[in-house]
Amino acid sequence: MQQDKLFTPVKSVGDTKIYDYDPDLSKHPIPPHLHAIPEQPNNKVDGYLIRFERILNWMFRAMMMLAGLGLAFLMFAQVIMRYVLESPFTGIEEASILLAVWIYFLGMGYATREREHIHGGIVSLIVKDPYKVNMIRFIGSITCMIAACIFGYFACKYAIKELDRDRLSINLRWPRGLWSASMIVGFAMMVGYFLLETINEFRDLRRKHRARKSLNTKEAAQ
Repeated sequence: MQQDKLFTPVKSVGDTKIYDYDPDLSKHPIPPHLHAIPEQPNNKVDGYLIRFERILNWMFRAMMMLAGLGLAFLMFAQVIMRYVLESPFTGIEEASILLAVWIYFLGMGYATREREHIHGGIVSLIVKDPYKVNMIRFIGSITCMIAACIFGYFACKYAIKELDRDRLSINLRWPRGLWSASMIVGFAMMVGYFLLETINEFRDLRRKHRARKSLNTKEAAQ
């Protein structure tokens, strides 16, 4: 009986299997108040920010796609040069690592935008009050944003040190700052999207607080 509770059956959402530990996060698409980007702007400033974010998102997605295609081409070229022409070029390995780290850190920021990073659903199993669950999520988003700021600070510090010392790669003689810049961009994306997520959750908390307050007022009047 206990094992049956632990292994919760999965729900099929399209072609995706969703483990129903957290009902809100198991919904596809994710509810607007949990997503980093709101579906509808609340005011004119929100509209400008959403349009600006869409442009940035298009740029980041294009960069990830180009880096992925470039990495695949480099790996194919290296195989041909090593095993067919028997004349490998070690500079390809440096360039492939450069593209790989950019894909990784851009993907890290994009996963934060889509709220596809790893999360646990233990809160919704223990706490049943939706308002308290949202409050915990709000605190969690602030904590994640602060952590991303800290890691981003050390990433900037490391990149600046690389540039100050004029460090170059061994074979291509490219500035090592090109590799370090990927960390700065990735953590900057995380901080920005966690900030947007925090704002959305704060607005949702205010709406639910007002709704709860008005409901209590009506019950007291009756």
